[in-house]
Order: sequence, then structure tokens, then C-alpha cells
Amino acid sequence: MADYNTPPDRLRAAIRSILVQTFTDFEFLIVDDGTSTDLAAVLDEFGDERIRVLGDGIHGGFAAALNRAIAESRAEFIVRIDTDDWVDPSYIDELYDFMRAHPEFDVVSAQAEEFSASGTTRVLVTPGEKRAKDVMRGSTPIHAASILRRAALMRVGGYPDHRRAEDLALWCELLLARSRLYVIPRVLYHHRVDPADFEKRKLRYRGGELRVRLHYYPLLGAGPREYLRIAQSVAGGVLPRAIVRRLHSLRYPGST
Repeated sequence: MADYNTPPDRLRAAIRSILVQTFTDFEFLIVDDGTSTDLAAVLDEFGDERIRVLGDGIHGGFAAALNRAIAESRAEFIVRIDTDDWVDPSYIDELYDFMRAHPEFDVVSAQAEEFSASGTTRVLVTPGEKRAKDVMRGSTPIHAASILRRAALMRVGGYPDHRRAEDLALWCELLLARSRLYVIPRVLYHHRVDPADFEKRKLRYRGGELRVRLHYYPLLGAGPREYLRIAQSVAGGVLPRAIVRRLHSLRYPGST
């Protein structure tokens, strides 16, 4: 987990959801990425010895924060969570059990429920193996809802530093290194979406994503359908927010 200015109530909920996991044998690495939140005060409320705070309080960016956690971790597997989301109590148990039973995969993700203040929910990503064409077409593991083999992360040098596209770049690097990615058919992760998140999908915020796609798609053998994804990304960045939200709902149907 990398914290940068997360509202304390959301941060508490994310931390609490990890500390009550049915799987208990873990170290909980939280990187202080220059956050203005009083992280020490929040953590003092829990008093859990499994928590280890990293970072020097300087904002170095998301990729750098996660790479520091990977470098200082002591376990075979890395499990992710974002600071304003939460997970089911069996989250780590189920991902860990699947990973141990399927050593052919280097990344295993749960499905996620997307929720907002309005109460609407959608299930994100279809289950199954995610090959290069799936990733290039937008069907990827959910980064924050994943367990990853530390050795595979180290083999590709960790997260490439592409703002707002670190996860996509990582999936591409792993695929090029012949790692296999999988999504289990279980909704274990709960992903918060605020109205402001749709503002960040404007074109001026998507430079990193477009650079990643243009760099990796030729390497991964993209065809016309995959390059259409780049055009869709550009279109999504220039359309009005209301249309972007509507397209998002069509991509993830089944809102309740």
C-alpha cells in the first residue's frame, strides 16, 4: 500500500480490511509517499506489529513507492490494495491458495466490485487467463486486487514509471517476459470511484497510458483491433464526462 493524502476514514477502512484477513501470516508494508495524512496517528489506533512503514515522507510517485515496497519485502508473494478501497476477509487466503495451486501463473487477480457514494455497483473484469491480446484490448487483471510473485516482479525490474499507467506497463513487461496472468471468478475486492475520477480520464491525464500503449503494442504483436483500443482511449479523453461515464457503464453492465 502506498499512501498519498488519503482521507483518514478511508485509509482506516482499507487497513482494517487487511488486518482482519483469515490469512494472518504476512507483513503489511505501507509506504509514506509524502502524504499529508497523519499516518502515524492512524496506525497507532491499530497497534499491529505486522505493519511496517516505509518511506522518508517525500513524494516520489506511485511507481517509486511500490518499487520500494517490493525491494524491502521479505516474502515470496506480494499482495496489493489501494488506500481508499477494501477487501473481503478471505481476499489473501483465496489468492494465495490459487497461486500455490497454480505455479504456472505469476499474477492472479480477483474480480472487483466498483462502488460509489450513490451506491451503484458494477463487477469489473471477466475471469480467466489474460493473454497479450486481452490486455491490449482492455481486459486486464485489476492491479490493486492482485497477488504477484516477487521473483517475477524483480525479474522485470518492478514497475515502470508511467504516470497513471504503471499497471498496464507492468502487465506488458510481464507478458514480454512470458509470465502468465489470471483472474479468478471471485469478487473479493471493493473499488471506490468518485465523480472526480472521471475527470482524470481526460486526455491531458492520459499521456502515460498512450505512451505505454504505443511502446508495447508493437512488441506484443498488436493487430488492427488492438490499435483501435488506442483510438478509443483518445476518444474517451476528449468526450464530455457524462458520455465517458455512460460508456464506462456500458463496458461494465449490471449496475445495481
